[in-house]
Amino acid sequence: MEPTHRLPDFCEHCESPNILPDRVRSAFWHEDRLVVIEDIPALVCRDCREQYYDDQAVMLIDQLRGEGFPPDQALRELRVPVFSFAERLKRSEVP
Repeated sequence: MEPTHRLPDFCEHCESPNILPDRVRSAFWHEDRLVVIEDIPALVCRDCREQYYDDQAVMLIDQLRGEGFPPDQALRELRVPVFSFAERLKRSEVP
């Protein structure tokens, strides 16, 4: 598939020219579930870690999202700790 836009030669966030191809992992919220996609091809800024995906990667991520991130297609599950900012704030206000 021919890309509809050109990937950047420099980081649009920090303007560094230090962008290299890599495989990344990203987390997405889907309804009340947090899901992780691994091995996404991306260009990654080595200075600020900004990530750029090509059209094919974006389309495949959107396809997974449209399918509801089917649990039976997951490679494995991760346990994720959950913290309450409000509770932490309450504790920091106690003298």
